[in-house]
Amino acid sequence: MSTRVRRAAQPARFLVVGAFGYGVNLLTFALLVAAGVEYLLASAVSYLVSNALMYLGNRYFTFRLGHEGLLRGYARYVAVGLLVATLNVLLLAALVGAIVLARKD
Repeated sequence: MSTRVRRAAQPARFLVVGAFGYGVNLLTFALLVAAGVEYLLASAVSYLVSNALMYLGNRYFTFRLGHEGLLRGYARYVAVGLLVATLNVLLLAALVGAIVLARKD
């Protein structure tokens, strides 16, 4: 397969990896909450699990980068992922808190 064809297919592969990651995130969250894990912790864990899988999927499937620089690249990815996970949990807590307050009125 030519480089040109591979590059043209990257957006589709990126969408496949993203959709898969989203599904993993939802499934992991649902399973953790069903198992009794507090929803904020479940949110953080499910995000980090799906984030790791999407990193690997994009690295090997979408961009075909191979193993070189894997840990260094993943360290940067995790740093950003932890920031996003924190923001995700804070937003979830705020939204759930707002819904709870609205129901009390």
